[in-house]
Formats: sequence, structure tokens, C-alpha cells
Amino acid sequence: MSNSFRFDPEQPLYRNRETGVIMGVCAGLADYFDVEVWIVRVIAVICLYFFTLFTGAIYIGLGLVLKDTPLSYRGRHHESEFWRKQTRGGTET
Repeated sequence: MSNSFRFDPEQPLYRNRETGVIMGVCAGLADYFDVEVWIVRVIAVICLYFFTLFTGAIYIGLGLVLKDTPLSYRGRHHESEFWRKQTRGGTET
């Protein structure tokens, strides 16, 4: 990710549970707006301190409504083997 703020309305908003801590909402927002995840987390904690109920409701709502980030291949095995195992419901070894 770069340090400049970029917004792409064509890119869908997802939860990122791979790099997320609780539900992956902050990590998903950081991916969407192309900013560092710690910036989004600091903003979330500040908002949680000042607007507890509102921020908590928004966070939980987004956590329940947003879909998980689609699978992406990041490994040492051949990519077609990875996707074949994912479609069969197997696990990557």
C-alpha cells in the first residue's frame, strides 16, 4: 500500500479477516481506502471513545453485512492445485 489516499468506487468493500484483529472491518476499510491499517484502527478507537454506541453499532453492522475478502493465492505450491483443493473443500498443505 502507498501512503497516498486513493478511493476507487469500482472496488467493492470487504472484511479482511487475514490481517484483521476482531472481525476484519478496520483492515477491510484500510484496503478499500488504500491507507495503513493502523491509521484506521486509531481512528476507530478515538471514535469508540467519543461515540461508543454509534461506533460499536456501525462496526458490528459492517462486520455482519460485509463479505469476506475473496480467496487469493499466496503460497509456494502451484496455483491450479490450490484452487482445485479450495473447490473440493480440502485444505492447503
